[in-house]
Amino acid sequence: MKYNYQLFADNAGGLHLAVLDSNDRCVYYLTDLDQEFVRATLADLKAGGDPIEDCWEGGEDDPEECYRAIQRLVEARNGGAEEVDE
Repeated sequence: MKYNYQLFADNAGGLHLAVLDSNDRCVYYLTDLDQEFVRATLADLKAGGDPIEDCWEGGEDDPEECYRAIQRLVEARNGGAEEVDE
């Protein structure tokens, strides 16, 4: 797989997928309450899909900022979000 990823769940039922390049910079960030949509996107990534080259839709305009924001929620340890295994 060309990219690494991290998957997060928030306390509102949303799932967040951060796709990271080899320098751990977030290049694609998807969040949705439709968890199956996010999981299907992750399956596409694992199957060799490329969010940049394939021009995936649905991603956030500023993926790096979204990634930093979810990391802050996780680090706060107040139940706002947590990293999940897939």
